[in-house]
Amino acid sequence: MAGRKRANSGGGGTSLRQPDLYWKQLQQLKAACVCSRLYRNQLGWRVRIVEIVKAVGSSGGVAGWLVFKEYPFLWTGIIAASQLLDALKHVFPFAKTHKAASDLTVALEVIYIDAEEEWEGIFAGKVADDAIVKRRTRLRKLQLAEERRHFPEGVEFPPKLIALANDEAEAYFRLTYSEESAP
Repeated sequence: MAGRKRANSGGGGTSLRQPDLYWKQLQQLKAACVCSRLYRNQLGWRVRIVEIVKAVGSSGGVAGWLVFKEYPFLWTGIIAASQLLDALKHVFPFAKTHKAASDLTVALEVIYIDAEEEWEGIFAGKVADDAIVKRRTRLRKLQLAEERRHFPEGVEFPPKLIALANDEAEAYFRLTYSEESAP
């Protein structure tokens, strides 16, 4: 690790294993944050499309009925479908999933901000290995708890989003941390 100080291992020796593990966990957490955000954005498009269809169907249906009165059943059907879509908007899985992904994104970002602050102390060699183990364990538990809270049945992100998230997280670390501050 270029420019990296050795952390106190708690037993008088020095070790880089625990700081390295924390660093890797930090990278994984950042990728999870990005993946959740990308997933939220993808689902957001679906939610917006439904909203647009509802608006066009409702407004267009009323306007069409007024202009073309010879097809009243068609326009009544369009208006009824729009009303049904509005009533069922929270039943569609992607609307619920979008809210869960939005909430998870915020929760993971908050965890990441705290973890990145912890990293500064670890990098400076101010944290003993046994404390790093506890912090890394706490970090993993917090992430898991948030994922379970927002997606109780679990969530499987599309592989393409995972690849994009990993690339974006890697770029973030390259830009944010110079060679002197990364293992």
